[in-house]
Amino acid sequence: MLPEGLDRQPLPNIVAAIRQLGFNCVRLTYATYMVTRHAGDRVGRTFDGLGLGSVKDEIARFNPLVVRMTHLQAFDAVLDELGRQGVMVDIDNHVSKPMWCCKEKDGNGFFGDAYFDPKEWLLGLTVLARRYVYKPQVIGMGLRNELRGERQSEATWRKYVTLAGNAIHVANPNVLIFAGGISYASVLSFLKKKPLSTTFGNKLVYESHWYPFTAGPEKVWTEKPLNQLCRAKIDGYVNTTAFSFTAGGSAAVPLFVGEVGIPGAEVKKSSDNFLSCFATWAAENDLDWAWWGLQGGYYFRDNRTGMDEYFGALSYFWDRPRNPFLLNRLRLMQLKNQGT
Repeated sequence: MLPEGLDRQPLPNIVAAIRQLGFNCVRLTYATYMVTRHAGDRVGRTFDGLGLGSVKDEIARFNPLVVRMTHLQAFDAVLDELGRQGVMVDIDNHVSKPMWCCKEKDGNGFFGDAYFDPKEWLLGLTVLARRYVYKPQVIGMGLRNELRGERQSEATWRKYVTLAGNAIHVANPNVLIFAGGISYASVLSFLKKKPLSTTFGNKLVYESHWYPFTAGPEKVWTEKPLNQLCRAKIDGYVNTTAFSFTAGGSAAVPLFVGEVGIPGAEVKKSSDNFLSCFATWAAENDLDWAWWGLQGGYYFRDNRTGMDEYFGALSYFWDRPRNPFLLNRLRLMQLKNQGT
């Protein structure tokens, strides 16, 4: 319920690092309960209640005002600093109950799960859409991260994506609406037969996620010649998700690859092959994408304080790139390669 890194660096420094790395937008995640149940709670008291007083002290050291803010005020402060430095924001509903994501049966996976009340979810989306209607840096809202689990169904997906999109559009007609597919945002192929009918115009964007381990074990990226394997993998990806933006696709909807990434500290051959394939295809098609992730570590994750994030673009202390060589390989994808 608090954007990461405020215990490692002053907020303006973190945003400056984002710009220096060549990124122009942040997919800023949040939990529904932050909005619906804990909006008025003070950040410092939350950390004290979790027995994380030492982390609170570090936040106070680098960002002294934050610990006295409510959770929504702190979220506002992060959004405002991003806006001041010219960074766009996609506000992404990551979970309902604040916890690490994502497991098949964690109660946060699909509409109707233990912690995923659709009415509460819609309320949270609407509150934030209305709250940020006058913040132009907020260019989009992600409906839900990586829908999954035994409850998932096409009909339910259509129902709630439509309801949420309409609710956001009424509350804030300025923002894009990012809708991820099912099976961890890897499947939208059910839209080939029946595209989603909406009333919010051209604001809809489909979101997918792609990692070396998506649709099969990561080791397959070393089992065949890369050109042959890359072609097959891209064909599979287009068939399940990316058809929506390709020529002749049945749904003329833009595609946003909302998560793509590999561990940065030590790049394996399989990860390297995957990135070479994705980067070439993304640059060729001028895709919009988000790297998972920026964060060098976490306040508290999986019952561990100060856990490192090996996928993070920044180091453990958020003060330098974790792997400058890896980030340099993203430069071609960061350029606008089509249009004017």
